[in-house]
Order: sequence, then C-alpha cells, then structure tokens
Amino acid sequence: MDKRNLTKIGEIQFFERKQFLDKVRMDSIYSNTVILRLLVFFCFVLTNCSEVTVHAKKGVFDLGNKLSSRVIPLNGEWEFYPNQRLNTIKEDFKLFVGMPSLWTNDPGIPAEGFGVYQLKIKNIPNVLMGLHIPEMYSSYHVYINQSLVASSGQVANTKELAIPSFNRNVIQLNSISSEIILSIEVANFHFPRGGIPSPLRIGEYKNIISYRENGIAESVFLSGAAFILGFYHIIAYLIFRKDKPFLYFGIFCLNLSLRPLLINEQYLVETLPMISWENWQKIEFLNFLALLPFFYHFIRVSYSKEPQKIFSKFLNVIFISLSLLVILTPPAIFAHIPIPVYILIGLAVVDLSILLVKEIKKGDRGAKVVFLLFLFLAVIVLIEILIERNIIKGIDFIEVPGFITFLLSQAYVLSLHTEKLRKEKTDAEIEILNEKRKNLRLEVSLSNERERIVSDLHDHLGAKLTDLRLKIDNLKPNIQLTEKDIDSLKIDVKKCFQSFRDTIYDNDDFRIMAEDYMFGLQLNLTRRYTNANRELRFETTEYTRNQFQNIEEEDTKRILYAITVEIATNDLKYGINTSNWSFVLTDYFLSVKMNVGTKFLPSKEISIGSKSIQKRLQSLNATYSESIINNTYSIEFQIPIQSLMHNEKK
Repeated sequence: MDKRNLTKIGEIQFFERKQFLDKVRMDSIYSNTVILRLLVFFCFVLTNCSEVTVHAKKGVFDLGNKLSSRVIPLNGEWEFYPNQRLNTIKEDFKLFVGMPSLWTNDPGIPAEGFGVYQLKIKNIPNVLMGLHIPEMYSSYHVYINQSLVASSGQVANTKELAIPSFNRNVIQLNSISSEIILSIEVANFHFPRGGIPSPLRIGEYKNIISYRENGIAESVFLSGAAFILGFYHIIAYLIFRKDKPFLYFGIFCLNLSLRPLLINEQYLVETLPMISWENWQKIEFLNFLALLPFFYHFIRVSYSKEPQKIFSKFLNVIFISLSLLVILTPPAIFAHIPIPVYILIGLAVVDLSILLVKEIKKGDRGAKVVFLLFLFLAVIVLIEILIERNIIKGIDFIEVPGFITFLLSQAYVLSLHTEKLRKEKTDAEIEILNEKRKNLRLEVSLSNERERIVSDLHDHLGAKLTDLRLKIDNLKPNIQLTEKDIDSLKIDVKKCFQSFRDTIYDNDDFRIMAEDYMFGLQLNLTRRYTNANRELRFETTEYTRNQFQNIEEEDTKRILYAITVEIATNDLKYGINTSNWSFVLTDYFLSVKMNVGTKFLPSKEISIGSKSIQKRLQSLNATYSESIINNTYSIEFQIPIQSLMHNEKK
C-alpha cells in the first residue's frame, strides 16, 4: 500500500479513536454524577432515621405506652453509688448521672474503682421483655430485683481480684411485676475509663433478639464489603504496580474490615473467646492506629505524586511509636493514645484540606466534590470521638452510617482517580499514535529524500559523468593529448566533484532546515552563490523565521525549496551582479521576491525554466508574476499557508 494512503488511514483511525475516547469520558462523568446523587440521597435518609427515646428522671424510667414495637435505650438520669457494692449501698453516697456514663467524666472520680448504677423501670407491659447489655469498663454484674441475671468478668473491690471481660449479653425479664429495679455493679482496674460507655436497651424479647442479630448482620456485611473492596484494590495494585493509591486504599480497607467486628456487637470477640481481654484491646487499638496513616497517604497520593515529606514521615514515626507502645504496655497505659491520635487526625485534616483546596484552585472539578465528602467524613469522625469520650450523650455510635458514607465517598474518589488514570492512558495512547504517525511521515519523508538524492545525482552528476565518459571514449590510442584537452577533462572532473559535493551539502541543509527552515534556506542559497562568485542579499523577518517553523505543511516547504533552487540555478546561468532575495510572511501568505541584473531580453516566455516553476507554484495555489525592466529581472509569488488559515478560524 502507498505510504501516503497509510498516513491518511492513520489519520482516520486517530480521529475515530478520539471520538470513542471522548464518549468514554462522558460516560465516566455520568457515572460519577450518579454515584454522587446516590451518596446525597443516602445521607438524606440517614439524617431522617434518628431514634426517638424516652429519658429517665431521678433514677426512674417510665415506659408508659411508648414501647410499641421499638427497642428503647435506657438513657437519662440513673442513680450512681461510687465505691459501693450492691449489698452495702449507702443512700448518703447516691448521685445522679446521665446514662451512658463514664464515672471519670461524671461525677469525675478516678478511673480505678467500682460502683453501682441503679434504675427503677415502671409500667412494664405484660409481655416477654428483654434487655440488651453493652460492653462496660471493664467488668460487670447485672441484677434484677437483687437477683444476678448476667455478668462479664469478675467485679471486685481490688485489682488483684477483678477480671476484665468484653462480653455483651441479652437477657429475658421474667418478672411478672410492672416495676423492676435494675442494678449494675461495675468494676474497673485495667482501663483509663470506668463506667458504661453505651446505653442499655429494653424492649420485647423478640425485638431485642432482632436488634442483636441485625447488629451482627450489619457488622458482618460491612466487614465483608470492606474486605472485598480492599482485596480487589490490592490485586489491582499487584497488576498495576505504579499506582500507589490502590495499594494504600486496599490496605486501609482490609484494616477497616476488622473494625465492625471489634465494636458494636463485637462478633469477632465472641467467635474467638480463647483470646484474652488484654490482647483484644491491643488488636482493637492497633486496628484504630493503622486507619489514619493509610487513609492520609491514599488521599494525598491521589492528588499528589509524592506524599508531603515532613508530615508524612512524622505521621509514620508516630504510628510506629504508638504501635510499639500498644504492643509492649498494658491497656491502662496504651489506652491513653487516642488523645495524641485525635491531634494527628486534626493535623491530617488540615494538611489534606490545603491540598484539596489547591487542586480546586487549579480547576480540578473532582477535587471540589472530594473536599465536600472529606469534610462530611471529618464531621462524622468528630462526632464519633465526642460520643466515644462520653461528651455527647443520648445517641448511639454512628459508625455504621459513617462507614457506609465512607465507602460511597471513597468509591467516588477512586472513580475520579480511575478516570484520571484512564485519561493519562488515553493521552499516552494518543501520544503513541501521534508518534507512529510522525514516524510514518518521517519514513515517507526519508523515502522522498532518497528519491530526490537519486534524482539529483542522476540529473546533475549523471549528466556530467556522461559528458566526461563521451570525451574519454573519443580519445584515440597513440594520440598525444593537447593541453587544451587535458584542461577540458580537468574541468569536467571538477564539475563532477562539485556536483557531488553540492548534493552532500544539500542533505546537510535539509537537516538544518528541519530545525530552522529559513536559516537552512539562506545557508543553501549563500553556498550556491559563493561557489559561483556571486553576491547574495537575503532578507526576512524574525516573525517569519519563528512562525514558518511551526507550519505543518511539509510538502509546501519541500516544493518551496525546489522552486528556490530552480530560480537560483537560472539566476546563476543568466543573471549578473548582486541577487536580492526576500521572504516575508504576512497574514496567511508567504511572499517571496527576487530581483537581479540580467542581459536576457524580455519576451513572451521571459526565462528558461519558467514553465516548471509555474507548474510547481500552481500545485500550491500560489500567485505568480515575473518581469524584465531596465535590464533587471524580477520574480514574485505568494504561497497561501493553509494551517495558518485554519488556526485563525479557530
């Protein structure tokens, strides 16, 4: 197939490829919009799913007719007897505290100790009732009307006798009375906070069981979703090893998949009872610690080629140091680490916010959405911290909606990142395609150049060698050559060498013209006129030099060179004195002028070779004129530059 046809086919394929990629980009933008709308809808649903609760007052909780089919948290004012056991309660020590309650906050006593929480529940309906008992710090005994019904660990008055435990319980309330006294003994000697961090819940037994099972199902589902997401991105990183966001997000999700199983219903703890309370605390805190650095690196690397060096290294050092602290120390010591971690979270939020704001200022539309989602997630984390520290009371942990919101938001972030990678891949493919087209054009150009060299050697050197051969063939044996014959042969040989040398120089000029066309053209003309002992005045403008170098029409440049050489060859044959050349680019036309003194008389066909020059100019749709006035030959033509016209229209 002809190489020019191959070039056209390449251009058609390039155009079709570009149309396809544009469609892919539009589809991706549409899919991102759908994800964002789903996220907004989900957040709207979450904000309208708040739980209406009844509150205890002065140690009395009145169910009234509010039970219905709901599970009700036993929040409100409970009686609290610090450093008392149920069988030795003294009314003089009675305090009222808000439930959930950490006695380190309310009433503000030391973490190590024990006490009794007590609540009277009135108007219990005549149905089978149940009670959901959460984890407490760090052991408890639950009594209904002075009878032990549930326990976790061993409650004692001293550290040596107390045994911490994680157990959560669901119990039946078998009392036939409409009132019960709920008493809870809590002891803590192994954790920096003591008390009940989460609300107890009451309801019909079947609803309590459903609440418990739904909590376990949610935890397993969310854990599985995070694990699959993490595993998928780890595999993606192993396939595309240069894409670090996939690695960081994959590790983050795998770590996050443990979180739902360690909190709320603590399904993993119940599944593996052989692991001690202290080791579970270490696992939970290490899991908590690892979330921040991988999330930070994921967001930063998604919008920056390298993590921020100072803060990134600082974050890694703190993470390793705190991890060693968790491994080597008991919970009473390492459980204080959330406070420095909260400070690190704040610094990371500030650093990532600055990064995203910079990307927004650069015009990255995706960064704006990611920034809003990031702030939303930061608010959820802040609320979680306040609930966990028992600063916000009356509501349960919001980790489930926060977890789902995170997954949706990060799915959007990764869709943007994937689109960015796809765009980079597309740009790389287009660049490769352009390079192939460029190489194809270069191959065609080299082929044309080889043909031109062969043609030049045939037209110039071949004719001279033929003349030289004829003269040699005409020499007769045994006839001595005259000095005139020898000089004639020398001149012919010299012409052959000069013609061959000119062809070599022309090739060098072509290489120079590839870098600076006008300079190469001037160099070529200067050499030709110098070899003929003629003077040359070459004029052009800086604008012409710079702009002409950006012109795409290689055929125009090649034909212009051929026309210039042909005019110069005719001038060297018939012209006299100094030749004046001018090349000026104006608007969309290249104007070329040449005038020189001549002894050639004007006629209808003014110069030898004018027909071939006119034919070349016609192929470029150029205007052409020549004249001889007062023994001065002038030629002028204007060549339209199509690429300049197209750029101006754009």
